[in-house]
Amino acid sequence: MHCAVQHALRLQMLALVIAGAAASSCTLNTDVSSPSALVKSSGDQQSAPVNTMLPTPLAVIVISQFGERLKNITVNWTIVSGGGSLSSNATLTDDTGTASVNYTTGPVAGPAVVRAQVHGIPPITFDITIT
Repeated sequence: MHCAVQHALRLQMLALVIAGAAASSCTLNTDVSSPSALVKSSGDQQSAPVNTMLPTPLAVIVISQFGERLKNITVNWTIVSGGGSLSSNATLTDDTGTASVNYTTGPVAGPAVVRAQVHGIPPITFDITIT
């Protein structure tokens, strides 16, 4: 009987350890097609006269948690301030994980900000000076 009680207690302790480990375990997303970060590729810190298309498109690269560039990911573009227009409100990443958009400055000189965003990850912004 004594051995049976010890065995039962060991099983209970083992069950508690397993339950605790499961409750506090980390998870790793193994879906490599899931975006993890957005990185500026080109186009930041440009300047152009009013009502003029920037010489360099605004471009971002979408990468996975493993640093792989992802294609066919939608990047949404928004003018936060400064007015003007974008060649598209949404673009898809290409085979290199890059998505880009052309920005035409607004009608008033000053700062402008354009935001790039992919669902589920923090957005990034591009700062432009309208002269």
